[in-house]
Amino acid sequence: MISQYFETNKKLEKNIIDILGKSELTAGSWIEVTAPTIEEVEWLKSKLGVPAEFIMSALDEEETAHIDTEDNAKLIVLDVPLYDPIKNSKNSYTTTPFAIIHTENHFITVSAQETDLIKDLFIRNKKIEPHKKVRLTLLFLYRLAITYIAFLKKIDSQTKEVEKELHHSMRNKELFDLMELNKSLVYFSTALNANKIVVHKLTRSTEFKKYEDDLDLLEDTEIEINQAIEMCSVYRDILAGMMDAFASIISNNLNIVMKALAVITIVLSIPTLVASFYGMNFNFIPLADVKSGFYIAVIGSFIFSAAGALFLYGYTNKIK
Repeated sequence: MISQYFETNKKLEKNIIDILGKSELTAGSWIEVTAPTIEEVEWLKSKLGVPAEFIMSALDEEETAHIDTEDNAKLIVLDVPLYDPIKNSKNSYTTTPFAIIHTENHFITVSAQETDLIKDLFIRNKKIEPHKKVRLTLLFLYRLAITYIAFLKKIDSQTKEVEKELHHSMRNKELFDLMELNKSLVYFSTALNANKIVVHKLTRSTEFKKYEDDLDLLEDTEIEINQAIEMCSVYRDILAGMMDAFASIISNNLNIVMKALAVITIVLSIPTLVASFYGMNFNFIPLADVKSGFYIAVIGSFIFSAAGALFLYGYTNKIK
């Protein structure tokens, strides 16, 4: 889908572009492209003059963050966080490329998947001016850094929830959840470091240091990205330690259950042993001539079982 944002009487307007119709393009507008079709990709090349390499970079899921220029066009590829659409799990996150393209007449964003970055930009910023390409690019960079921090806080919250479940769990599900979260942090760490390189390159560009407000926003973006990288590193270390610790805890919980089952088995074997003795085919059987011998044997076996249970209980408590 291709949308166009443009200003009319200092008010931001939006329309959907029909590439087969007669949709008019406004100079200085923002063209938003999400999951484009082959026809839409060809339209971008022919109508807007976007280099084919730029579009390929934007739609390549394995593309990392970088900056490129060709003729009068500039490409800035960023890695944006999102929930993994394939695994469809609340504990699984990944990243996808988000391309910002500056052409002579337009500000263009291209992404293979729909993300919350643009929606968040509109929510958090009341004034968006598409014709100010540098300013809008910096707003995207700043909102992206804030988005990473928000996702990292969600991961931390989910880690705490899994931790609570692991305190009394003997299942592998919680460990698999931690593995998914740890894998997500690896993706985030790689993406954040690549985004940091992009921001660092932009700080050395005279185009992005032309106005004081833009420079302040660029510095704020650097601070937020560094904070996100530090948070990601800390959470990865904590999560790695938790996985090792809780793997041992699960094994220990299982040993405790097996120990209890072993005690129960031993205790129940005492009445079985007595019954086995009385089931043997011999002429002399103790208490055979006593009228209440059966009841004495049964009660005696249970007394021995109780004594054995108390002994084993005390013994197991000593070796804890």
